[in-house]
Amino acid sequence: RARLKRMEAEMRRVAVVGIGALASALLATSLYRHYCGYRRRLKRKILVMKLSQSIDKMSKALDLFRRRSERLKAMNESKWKRAMARLGTVKKELANISPQLARRMLRQGVVVASVRGLLWERALGGEDGTSPLRIGRTPGKEEEEGGGEQGDEKRLRELAAWGEGSEAELKYLHTIHADLPRTFPTIPEFKAGGSSLPRLELVLRAYAATDKQIRYVQGMNSVAGIACIAADSDVQAFNITSKIMRDPFYSHRDVFGEGKRKGSLGFPLACQLGWMLDRLMEKYHPRLSEHLNELLANFGCKKGIFSGDNVAYMALKWFLTIFASVLPPPISLRIYDQFIADGHVAALRAAMLTLRDVEDEWLKIPSGNPKMLTPRLWFNVEDNGMPTEELRPFWRNTDPSTIARQAALAPPSIDEFTALRKQYVLEQCVMEEKLNREEGKKSASKY
Repeated sequence: RARLKRMEAEMRRVAVVGIGALASALLATSLYRHYCGYRRRLKRKILVMKLSQSIDKMSKALDLFRRRSERLKAMNESKWKRAMARLGTVKKELANISPQLARRMLRQGVVVASVRGLLWERALGGEDGTSPLRIGRTPGKEEEEGGGEQGDEKRLRELAAWGEGSEAELKYLHTIHADLPRTFPTIPEFKAGGSSLPRLELVLRAYAATDKQIRYVQGMNSVAGIACIAADSDVQAFNITSKIMRDPFYSHRDVFGEGKRKGSLGFPLACQLGWMLDRLMEKYHPRLSEHLNELLANFGCKKGIFSGDNVAYMALKWFLTIFASVLPPPISLRIYDQFIADGHVAALRAAMLTLRDVEDEWLKIPSGNPKMLTPRLWFNVEDNGMPTEELRPFWRNTDPSTIARQAALAPPSIDEFTALRKQYVLEQCVMEEKLNREEGKKSASKY
């Protein structure tokens, strides 16, 4: 009985201890849960506090940035206004310089994009600086139409309405529309729907209205396109294009003309420049000239890779567009600077740079390889039938201003150019006289 009492007492004690342990465990679990919840709430509170501080700092920084931006914008607007005022002053001064001074500035490379059109217009303007849009118009008529730039703009719009009066005009207009997006396809402004295409169309239609003999020939779009890039206005672009084409010093329209005799190649000025380029190559690059003539002989062609009918295949684009269709605008604009300063001698100088660039490579190619007869490879790395901007290293890696300086130093000189031109005219006269005698003999033999 005593043992049973002890066992009961022990069991009660164990039960009390177990219950106490269980209660302690439940209490500890509860306290831990409360502690974990407190930790989570505390971390959340700290995180919210930090985020609030970060947002506050960011807000203050943004406010400071906004205030500084407003100050900088005001300063930039002020600087921009002052710069525009200075540019306006410079343009007013340049508008009154002589054509000789404008040409000297172009020759020396003293030209930036913002004043290029004005310098070209002054260099092309002649002594009186008369706009082609005002030639043949009476002062009273100018006053009726507003006079000055306003009258020029109105007259240009009237001329640009040409192209829908007859079936012949519509054919020219369709050709113009087809050539517009092909003018400078790598420049966004000249792609289909581009911002420069309306100005280019305006200039081409207005020029076609004034040149009743030629109207429009493919290649004029590149000349007018370069003028549109350089010009500040539609009127200025038309004036530049018209002067390049019709001014006696340039008379670039002759490059698009027809031959004097039926069945002849045409493009008389291009033929003249090609013949002159062959003579220059014979003088300054004799080995290359001899090598190319051997190649022509192998293919049964006449001597002179740029002379006679050969110019149509090899270099017609060079002279029709003054390299605007074979070199990107940053380079061709510099060539046009020299062209407007000195005339077509600049085209020959640019061609001489091309000969110098390809000479070493061409001399290593066997005279039976037709690669040298691929016009595109004279400027581009490859000819795969696809448009590419991968020019030969000289044109790709040389700064355009450096190219312009090298071209200005390249042959021929003005005197040499004049002498070659006289020699060409003399040879053409002799050839014409010979052909006339032969025709006279044939006519006499018939009777």
